[in-house]
Amino acid sequence: MLTNDISLEHYQLDVKKLQAYGFKKREQGYLCCRMLKVPSFQLQLEITPENRLKTLITDLDVNEAYMLHLNAATQGEFVGKIRQEYSEIVNDILTGCFTHIIFTAAQSLKVIQFIKQQYDIELEYLWPKFPRNAIARRQDNNKWFAALLTVEKSKLGLPGEGIIEVLDLKMRPEDKDQIIDNHRYFPGYHMNKKHWFTICLDGRVKDDEIFGKIGDSYRLAK
Repeated sequence: MLTNDISLEHYQLDVKKLQAYGFKKREQGYLCCRMLKVPSFQLQLEITPENRLKTLITDLDVNEAYMLHLNAATQGEFVGKIRQEYSEIVNDILTGCFTHIIFTAAQSLKVIQFIKQQYDIELEYLWPKFPRNAIARRQDNNKWFAALLTVEKSKLGLPGEGIIEVLDLKMRPEDKDQIIDNHRYFPGYHMNKKHWFTICLDGRVKDDEIFGKIGDSYRLAK
């Protein structure tokens, strides 16, 4: 469904690319105006301080806002042309001027940075149907040693509703009873529970402890 107010919560802005696209810095946010291919129709795009992309199409002949392209029930050749160009421009901006951030939890970002700095390894997103799940694998043998996942709290037996970001790491089967406590460390989510365990990346386990566990997992993935 199209909208004229898009959240940029999971996007990181590239100011240089945004300015190259035609956005101008305002006192608050950025603004860009461009004419559509349909004569006398102008699209205004605004990046707000609240981290949202707001759009407005104006019919300059009558100086009125045009909203029909946002209603999927409205059909016709004319509105179809405007809707298609509007979608193309918005998608072009999101892909060309922003980096899509999959994981947003502060501890998730620290884990990603640690894996990159320590092992020079980037996360791989292997599943198109699950775009918010990723893995890290050793470069020498392609074996996985970590997986970053987003999961509903209820799937881990946690109270409350919503999504939590977690880290799956390898362990030795003989260490299972010593590691798993169902508070700080959980049975491996979506993994073989004899060989993997899960950490919630919400601060309940300290960063340095997680980094040490990542190192252990990396060595086990020989």
